[in-house]
Amino acid sequence: MRKKVWVLLLITIALHANGQVKQIEAVRGVWVPAPRFTKVLHSYENVQKFVGLLDSLNFNAVFLVSYAQTQSIYPSKVIKEYTGSKNLAATSMLSPYLSQYHQPLKSPTGDPVADLIRLAHQRHIKVFFWYEYGFMGDTKPITDKNPLLAKNPDWLGIGNDGKPAAYHQKDFYFNAYHPKVQDYMIKLIEEGIKLYPEVDGVQGDDRLPAMPRNSGYDAYTIAKYKAEHQGNLPPQDFNEKSWVNWRIAILNQFGKRLYKAAHALKKDIMVSFAPNPYPWSKENLMQDWPNWVKEGICDLLAVQCYRYSADAYKNTVSEALSYVNSNRPKQLFAPGIILMEGNQIKMSADLLKQQLKINRDLNINGEIFFYNEALNNKEIQSVFKEVYPYKAKFPDDHHR
Repeated sequence: MRKKVWVLLLITIALHANGQVKQIEAVRGVWVPAPRFTKVLHSYENVQKFVGLLDSLNFNAVFLVSYAQTQSIYPSKVIKEYTGSKNLAATSMLSPYLSQYHQPLKSPTGDPVADLIRLAHQRHIKVFFWYEYGFMGDTKPITDKNPLLAKNPDWLGIGNDGKPAAYHQKDFYFNAYHPKVQDYMIKLIEEGIKLYPEVDGVQGDDRLPAMPRNSGYDAYTIAKYKAEHQGNLPPQDFNEKSWVNWRIAILNQFGKRLYKAAHALKKDIMVSFAPNPYPWSKENLMQDWPNWVKEGICDLLAVQCYRYSADAYKNTVSEALSYVNSNRPKQLFAPGIILMEGNQIKMSADLLKQQLKINRDLNINGEIFFYNEALNNKEIQSVFKEVYPYKAKFPDDHHR
């Protein structure tokens, strides 16, 4: 009975006139992480199979990792310039896998990223470049072995303890308050759009723009603060309200700059952010995303509502929705749902259905899943075949 009710609900949403099914609008996306975690871009055949799988499950968006661990998904002249690397291929996280790319089926371009975009567009699937690491350098302390820091030693973020700025001592950051670090990120994003002008969007996540709460005690940021505060040093208490707001304003301004830079290159590109839930995002990583929504610099918001129970998910997504509605009711919002961590699927089919139903009950008609390897699981596939019985058009830009 429960299954029948659920199917009827979906059919009611999708209907209609004259017995015809009317195509609904919805974001049905999936994140694709670095090629060491997934083989999607390891061969042309894999690209074809992946796009075919998304099409068969009625997905319509891919969020492809485009920057992680000081490498991009394509050979980057920007990274080469800023690191001083003599080898362009070394700037790409895909390089170790490309020797096999033309086998067993020959790629028409020799470029897995270009092939993904082309094949995805043939199936009406959008492709976003997801700049996963953002301002973060590594999951361990950044040393001069990092090519960016080796050439730019003043780029390191510093905490109030004088040590490298880090979130919970596991995510270590470059100094996002430094204009040269910001320039690097903007140029990297601009490069991606220029190299692949058919790309549909770009996305920052819980690390872009972001900084650990205890950051800002490097020489550059201290000098900037003193110049704007009658020579006074920043408070030693990194939670002091005016000090927090001053630093957040710098990150918010970067968000505006990113938005303008992307749209200057491609008018109809979508700029997306996938932060953590608020106010946790502000209290830990200086992400004041309700402000981004209010300022209209986020075309698609994908708050990471990663929870492993129906109640926890409902509470998290409802709270996020309340901040969306109070700042910009027309904001395109597709919460992030976690399917797996590492190489382990952590989401049951039943819980997945419950979370999707919660979204529909809240009039949220779209979501993005982390991450693609879970879509190969038969039980997970069965859920999507049930819950996404028809194609859905990726939403137009009417929300802007």
